[in-house]
Amino acid sequence: MTAVYYMVRDIVDMAVAKEKKRRDFYATVTELSSNPDMKGLFHFLTEEEDKHVAVFSKIRDRLPDKSGAEPLQGERANYIVSIIDEKLYSKMESREFVQQAIDTWNVFRIAIGFEKDAILFFTEFLPHLTEEDRKMVENLIEQEKGHIRKLVKVMQQLD
Repeated sequence: MTAVYYMVRDIVDMAVAKEKKRRDFYATVTELSSNPDMKGLFHFLTEEEDKHVAVFSKIRDRLPDKSGAEPLQGERANYIVSIIDEKLYSKMESREFVQQAIDTWNVFRIAIGFEKDAILFFTEFLPHLTEEDRKMVENLIEQEKGHIRKLVKVMQQLD
């Protein structure tokens, strides 16, 4: 099996890209939703994801351009590739997809999936960060958990 190589900077770039996609999805939900509670929650989540983009951009900018690449093989390589997989995000840029998700209340399931994806993704690269950056990312993980709690609470209130 061929080894998969990645650099910490590449992973942080992926984190920035995923946070931007989540932010844009949440912003579209905010724009299209007519429910004030849903609109308020997703506006909050949009702002939160924007803050996360800033944190990961700061971490990325402190990394050297050529931080060492690490080989991954076997099950570990498959696992990392599956975490990077973008299937969860493939349709979310479509306004029609977002509107249908809102109309069918699937928007909460999708958003909870995004937050879980973030937690998993962030957790996997914690060991590769400096102590200072690790603490920032651990804080972001706790925020993502809080987002899940807020999503579940509003979903239950609206149900």
